[in-house]
Amino acid sequence: MNLTKLTEEIIQGKGYIILPDLLSLKETTEARNLILELAQQEKQENKLVVQGKKERLYGLIYKGEFFTKLVQDKLILAVIEAILGEDIVLGGFSAHILKPGAERMGIHVDYPYWAMTSPFPSQPILEIQVIWLMEDFTADNGAPLFAAGTQNLATKPNKIQFEKTAEKITGTAGTAIISHGLCWHDTSVNKSDRPRVSLLGNYTPQYVHPLENSLFDYQPETIANSSPKLKKLLRHTWISKNQPMYGMSFVK
Repeated sequence: MNLTKLTEEIIQGKGYIILPDLLSLKETTEARNLILELAQQEKQENKLVVQGKKERLYGLIYKGEFFTKLVQDKLILAVIEAILGEDIVLGGFSAHILKPGAERMGIHVDYPYWAMTSPFPSQPILEIQVIWLMEDFTADNGAPLFAAGTQNLATKPNKIQFEKTAEKITGTAGTAIISHGLCWHDTSVNKSDRPRVSLLGNYTPQYVHPLENSLFDYQPETIANSSPKLKKLLRHTWISKNQPMYGMSFVK
């Protein structure tokens, strides 16, 4: 794949790219089943975040090796680092479950932009999102809606404009959608008879305060067995126990 073309499409083109068949059907099926099982467990423990017929499952990094591999996928990180630079962190990684009948989430930009005042700074780019499809996204099961090119506006979404231009993004299980944090998007209605499951990764420069708490459901063995890349993504290599502040590199 042409990395330059992929990044240009995210920055200056549609604002998103679609990378199909990055995972096998076996991998996505097993992951989907695990996510639904974990969600049910956390619901009984009153830990699951439930908003109507939408559910969010957090702390995934500590809930299975599959998830730790996914957040450091080489192709995904190559695209993101080409846009944000190598000093990126994983600002969030959670499962999104749309139950049958789930309504649209609401048109939005991604964090940290939604926590800022519009108009937003167009440079530097502050976030890239990755949506992993854990099953086929169809016209009926809540596939995301994206308004192409709106990242170039760098403003709060306009509902009328969005409804006129947004397109529903469908795809097969194992596909990844990488999008600019400023590209307006929404979920559609799940009109199917089963839950629709996706994974959402939020990647930012290291100076952006993370969206999610990376220590939620913390398991020390996960970090102990992590690759240097994952430790960096989770900010475990940013802070030295022996230094009072993050180290500055000086030009000599």
